[in-house]
Amino acid sequence: MIQGILFALYGQTDQGSPSVSEFKWELDDEVLLKLSNDSDYVYDIRQLFHIPGDPVNLNSDYMYYPANLDQQYIDELNNKNDSILQADLEYKTLWGALHASLGGGWVHFTNCIQYALETGQLSMTAPLMKRPETAWKPRPLTDSYLRTRKWRYYVPVNHRRAMKEYVIRKDINELGDLKSVPAEYIDLFLKTTDRKYRKIKNSGDMKSLAKIDLVKLMLGINYIGQAQIIYIRSAVLSSVRSYSVGKLPTVVIFDKIGAAAVLTLDKEGYKVKAVAFKKTNELTLEGMNEKRAEINSIITTINDYNNRLFMKQLENYYSK
Repeated sequence: MIQGILFALYGQTDQGSPSVSEFKWELDDEVLLKLSNDSDYVYDIRQLFHIPGDPVNLNSDYMYYPANLDQQYIDELNNKNDSILQADLEYKTLWGALHASLGGGWVHFTNCIQYALETGQLSMTAPLMKRPETAWKPRPLTDSYLRTRKWRYYVPVNHRRAMKEYVIRKDINELGDLKSVPAEYIDLFLKTTDRKYRKIKNSGDMKSLAKIDLVKLMLGINYIGQAQIIYIRSAVLSSVRSYSVGKLPTVVIFDKIGAAAVLTLDKEGYKVKAVAFKKTNELTLEGMNEKRAEINSIITTINDYNNRLFMKQLENYYSK
């Protein structure tokens, strides 16, 4: 799920998120996007996320696409009463803490945490994430103590220990919230070593680092306490409320339809903001409208699928 930009032609970012003024498929492997603030971007479709003809047949718990947050959602969030958003209420889970402020389902929950990790506002090694040094041991020794006793933080920052926790969780079929993490992120995590992780971190590749850290956070989510929940909630909320207006629009490719679409994400799900067709000169107005309707139908199906799965998982979440 890589969003690739071949180059930016010109332009500056205005206050607020600019709207799409023109979107067209120029060459076989390039689409052009113009925004209302006079900025133009050319996307290389070979580096974009491609949606197959029947996305619900994907072997995934959730249909997760790399979509930016919708500006209207950010505006609504910023207009909420600060006392409601900043209140340090007592939450039993990180999910409950974030959902109370941000709304949405598991995909939205995952997306917002990932953005906070990308911006660095959420740090796995923040002071509140560090475990206190103690010689205390439970009697009898518990499974959670044995699994986490060598962790310096409440989540497995050390990659080797994170891998060990993942293997244990997978073996006993308790992946839990990891099921909401895209399979690509899991694969990246599994292919990474401590040495590679340090190399990624030193290179400043925050996008890749955030994907790996999201997996690690979900591996440790059962071991965090109230202080960590409040810290993570505050960091995620802060990053989302100041969502970068300079963040480039997300473009995905619908292979079967021969179209590209600008997607955004809010608490209700994905939204189609603009569509460009690969062979516009071969399409009638009726044909283009039919393809737009097909794309909207696919996005509606994806949102419905995610919502049904979310409600089912939520029932299991609170029935334990």
